[in-house]
Amino acid sequence: MVVKSAIRFITIILQYIAGVLLFIAIGSLPVLLRDLTFDTEGYFYNIKDLFLKIFTLSNLTYDGKHEMLPAVMDRFFYSMKTLGIAFLTALALAFLLSYLIVLFFEKKKDYILSFIEIIRSVPDVLWMFLLQAAVIWVFKTFGVKFVQTTSLGSDNQAVLLPLISLSLPISLFLTQIVVLKIFEELDKQYILLAKAKGLSYFYMLNIHVVRNISQDLKGHFKTIVWMMLSTLVMVEYIFNLNGLMLFNIRYVSVELFVFSCILFFTPFFLIYRLIDFRRLSI
Repeated sequence: MVVKSAIRFITIILQYIAGVLLFIAIGSLPVLLRDLTFDTEGYFYNIKDLFLKIFTLSNLTYDGKHEMLPAVMDRFFYSMKTLGIAFLTALALAFLLSYLIVLFFEKKKDYILSFIEIIRSVPDVLWMFLLQAAVIWVFKTFGVKFVQTTSLGSDNQAVLLPLISLSLPISLFLTQIVVLKIFEELDKQYILLAKAKGLSYFYMLNIHVVRNISQDLKGHFKTIVWMMLSTLVMVEYIFNLNGLMLFNIRYVSVELFVFSCILFFTPFFLIYRLIDFRRLSI
C-alpha cells in the first residue's frame, strides 16, 4: 500500500513537471520563429533560461525592469477569487433553475431547455456590452446608477456585472446538464422502488438523485474551468478588472505569460488529481 501510494505521488509530481515544461516550451515559440527564421539554438537556450528562472523564482520580470512576483501574485489571487465566487454563484443558480423546472415546469422542460440553448448561442461579449448599455440607459433615463459599469480605481470597482457575465454562461450550461440528468435518474428502477416505499418526491430528489448525478457533474468540471477561464479574459478586459488576465494583455511578455499559465495550472491540476484520487478510492 505504501509503495503504491509512493508511486502515485511520484507520478503526480512528474505529471506536474511535464505540464510546466510544456508551458515553457509553448511560451518560448516566439523565440523559435524570431525574424521569420528558425532560431533553434535561441529557442532551447530560452527554454533553459526560463526553466531556471521559474523553478528558482529569481530574475523574473514582466517588462524587463520590474520584479514579477509582487505584481503578479495579488492579481492572480484576485482573478482566482473572481472565478471562485462566479463558480459558486453559477452552481447555486443552476440548481435553483433546475429544481424550478423539475418541480413546476416538467411538461414544458423541452421548451425551456431549447430557450436556454438559444440564450447560450449569444456571444458572451455581446451580453457584457448589453449589460453595460442597460445600466447606462437606466442612468440616463431615470438618473439612477445602481451598479458600476467598469472599474475606475480601488474605490469604484465593478462587481455585479462581471459576476453576472462570468457566471451566467456556466449556470445555463449546468442547468441543461442537471435537468437532463435528473430526468434520466427519475426513470430508473430505484426511484420506482423509493416511490413504492412512500418516500416523498423532494426527498428522493435531494438525497438520491442529486448524489447520483454528482459524478456526472465532476466529469464536466474541466469543461467548466476552460469556459470560465476563456470568459475571464473578456470580463477583465471589458470591465477593467485588476486581474492577471488583463495584466497579461497590458504587458506582453514570454516570462509573464508562462508564469501566469503555471499559476492557473497549479490549483486546477491539484483539484483534478484530488477528484481522480477520490474516484479511484470509491
